[in-house]
Amino acid sequence: MPAGTRHDASAGARLRRTIAESVSEVTGTPVGDVPADVTLTALGATSLEIGRVCARLGTVLERPVPLSQMYRTPTVESLAAWLETTAPAADADAAPAAPALHAPDAQAPLSATQAFMFMKHVFNPGDLSLHCVRSWRIAGRPDRAALRAAVAHVHGKHRYLSAEYQFKDVPYAKPVDVPAPPLAEFLVETEKDARAVLARELARPFNLVTGQVWRAVFVAVRQEHLTLFGFAVHHVAFDGGSAGLMAGDLARAYNAFKAGAEPDPAPAPALAAVAAARDAHLPHVDLDAQRAYWREAVRDVTQADFPGGGEAPRGTPCRMVEAPLPDGTVTGVRTLARRLGVSPFAVYLSAYGQTMAELTGSSGFGVGTPVNRRGNTVMFDTVGCAIDILCLRPETDPQTPVEEAVTGTARAVLDAFAAQDVPVSEVADMKRAPASASRNALFQTMFVLQDNNPGDLPLDGLRSDFFRPDYPGVASEVYTEVWPAADGSARLVIGYQPDRASGDFCRSLAERFTARLTTYLA
Repeated sequence: MPAGTRHDASAGARLRRTIAESVSEVTGTPVGDVPADVTLTALGATSLEIGRVCARLGTVLERPVPLSQMYRTPTVESLAAWLETTAPAADADAAPAAPALHAPDAQAPLSATQAFMFMKHVFNPGDLSLHCVRSWRIAGRPDRAALRAAVAHVHGKHRYLSAEYQFKDVPYAKPVDVPAPPLAEFLVETEKDARAVLARELARPFNLVTGQVWRAVFVAVRQEHLTLFGFAVHHVAFDGGSAGLMAGDLARAYNAFKAGAEPDPAPAPALAAVAAARDAHLPHVDLDAQRAYWREAVRDVTQADFPGGGEAPRGTPCRMVEAPLPDGTVTGVRTLARRLGVSPFAVYLSAYGQTMAELTGSSGFGVGTPVNRRGNTVMFDTVGCAIDILCLRPETDPQTPVEEAVTGTARAVLDAFAAQDVPVSEVADMKRAPASASRNALFQTMFVLQDNNPGDLPLDGLRSDFFRPDYPGVASEVYTEVWPAADGSARLVIGYQPDRASGDFCRSLAERFTARLTTYLA
């Protein structure tokens, strides 16, 4: 064998080993058990874990790896083959100077999705559909002084939380020395009262232009030795991938202050560095091919009309329907997904698409879902919004057999995730609705598998349990989530806009979806 051939073979083997090691480190699969020809989703990796594999590869290989490419070439072998045929972009003149990237006060352009969220806020400051909320039930009384200090620490550390959002040529975030939000503190008689106060306070509007981006709320219960704590953040500065990081930073800072110490002073990445990392992969992306995919994918999307219409006037707050999924559902879905070589998300989405079609009598609708865009190590250290929304086209014929429906939906998911670099705002322009239309041009319902860490809050000496407060608003007319728990149970949570859909419809949706999932797993 010629020397050059031996060298190429050795380099190829090392590259494949590097990819397998990255998969192993993130998923816990022994490196020797990572097959070269099986997709990461078939191995059980979540979208956030695939992002972590992508970020780790970018660091080890010292080059950006597009997260979309992880879905276009989703096996060790196919990804290695793609990497071997591409080279890192080297255009030093196009990159910002390193000092500017790390300047803590440098402004940074928003992503397309953040820009949409910001402009929506500008035109309707009272809109609550982009409030992200997290809350915990704490057995006991946290030290309020330590908690106030922890809120201030996190506010200063993560600059999307302490920024003003402005528009000059393009929407941007500008870090400022705006004070941390004061910890809103209340004392009430019962836990029921506490939950009502918490929900009320978390639902107050923000003012992004003046740097009012988030708030924290503390509600002590007089009759029981317990406290409710929660925070709300505008979506422009937060996403599901931020939840664990922000809760962890709050807890570590609280524990340090309570012990009379100082928390780790290391700052989070500067906003300019985050923006550069967010876009570093774009030279390696075929945006024309992705746009061609979306033009075809949304060409025949139709709107879904919910039977019975709304139940309240426009402007009525979001309402909720919740139900537990049957015991064994989470395990059963994982088993079916593994057998079919797809992700658990594809199983849930397939059942959801068929159920929605059965109830509405429509088959051409799209289903929105957030996609994690944290494909760079910088993004994993950042509390901010690093998502976009994809319009998915799951299998919708209620009569399609289970395996055919699930595998068809899985293909649709994979294709959409492989084209995730085209912003949803641009995709919506491809499906331009009439100027008078008041509904989303792409989808009226969203489906989310909430398999990210919701955020543990380990306060020293206190037990805290995460819970979902009433949502201030939801981002689509019917917004459906599955929340798996660590103990194997799961809850179905449906938020809906009552001027567009009714509680009766959403209860039927919950019942029929649960029944169809049960049939899938029988």
